[in-house]
Amino acid sequence: MPRYFFHVHDGSAVLDEVGAEFDDLASARNDAIRSCGEMLREVPSIIQRGETWSMWITDQPNGTGKVLFRLHVSASNH
Repeated sequence: MPRYFFHVHDGSAVLDEVGAEFDDLASARNDAIRSCGEMLREVPSIIQRGETWSMWITDQPNGTGKVLFRLHVSASNH
């Protein structure tokens, strides 16, 4: 079963060293979207400042390897 690594940038990078196993990329993507929602329940200060909060998923630990997909969240006054 493939292992996926979920990294977050919320003012600084938090790199996943352990990862999680999923049946496929679609399952990992669904979990990332759910996790993103949970992490954003309390609005991170980075978003309040108008910057972008992001999560990226790779096939290797510590932010290395191939980036499989990214999630970006930001808020603006436009």
